[in-house]
Amino acid sequence: MEEIIATILFADLMNSTELAKNLSLVEYDEMLVDFQTTMFEVVSHHLAHYDYKGFGIDSEWSIVGDELRLFLYSGRVRFDIRSALLISTKIKLAWLMSAFNQKVLAEGRLVSRIGVGINCGKVIKDERPWRGRMGQAHPNVEGYAINLTKRIEAASREGNVYQIMVGASLYKRCQQNNHINVSFSEPRSLTFKGLGQKIPVYEVVSFINFEILSSLPDYFREGLLEKMEYTVSEAMPEPWVLIILLREYISILASGRDENLETKAIELAHQAAEMLQQKPVIYNMLGWLYTHGKRVQNLEMAFHYFDQSLNLDPKNEAALLHRARILDRMGQVDLARHAYEELLFQNRGHAEALRKVEQYGTGYG
Repeated sequence: MEEIIATILFADLMNSTELAKNLSLVEYDEMLVDFQTTMFEVVSHHLAHYDYKGFGIDSEWSIVGDELRLFLYSGRVRFDIRSALLISTKIKLAWLMSAFNQKVLAEGRLVSRIGVGINCGKVIKDERPWRGRMGQAHPNVEGYAINLTKRIEAASREGNVYQIMVGASLYKRCQQNNHINVSFSEPRSLTFKGLGQKIPVYEVVSFINFEILSSLPDYFREGLLEKMEYTVSEAMPEPWVLIILLREYISILASGRDENLETKAIELAHQAAEMLQQKPVIYNMLGWLYTHGKRVQNLEMAFHYFDQSLNLDPKNEAALLHRARILDRMGQVDLARHAYEELLFQNRGHAEALRKVEQYGTGYG
């Protein structure tokens, strides 16, 4: 028996009961098969891609009915958290773009959505004799943290951006690690049946990571951009899809592959800014587009959006950095120096800010 820290993920179809009332038994089974296949392909590919061994060594997972259960315990908790956030986003995206949902979307009906709950906690990892007798010799994982995470997943129905809910343990670890570019809502104190006390939960409202699309299985990526564009053009686009699509546009533009996307990206960013409460991430994207765009470049406009981002989130490191760079490019040395000093005040080890401040000759730090 071993006590370990696991990152726990539960995901299921949020409106499957309602859908079951309106589908024949055969149609409902087809939906479940599509769901289960999508979950299997995305999760198995991710674990192999990121070198998880599986078989209870550093991870364990299962799919039953309309639910996915996943435990990650590689010994690198932050790596496991990042993996759980990536998997959560990828399964939501792959399911939204699945054959079942694309058919439903084309008919103008309500698509099936996935709710996710994630948390970290101590669990017991143990090999149970009965599992060996069933031919399942890998260790079993048990603990209170699992029950809590399942209840956190149930709260995902109340989300309105990603519908990915996390517990306080995972939230605190993300706040301590600025290498995971994720933002959360204000906490919601919820009372869960059987727990006897209010538990804080947080919704993911922004998760920026270039690996979301690039680490999907190849056949999921085929035609994915066009499907995402079609989805967000509908009357009620998924807010989180806007963020992923914008990040992909920026990746394409940064690689120099398609300058024609600049105008489309700006239009989409303005659409996202109207829909999303978490505006700093969108303002940062608009700032990047006006800074690096070849056809739409406008440094004053870029500065304006980074400033807007900082008005809402004064500690936003990306906005601080880009604003300092713009001032440097404009030749406003004193203001640029002050901007880099602001960045160093927040992150004293920031390599670029240290180098630039030294270059300006301030003797800071």
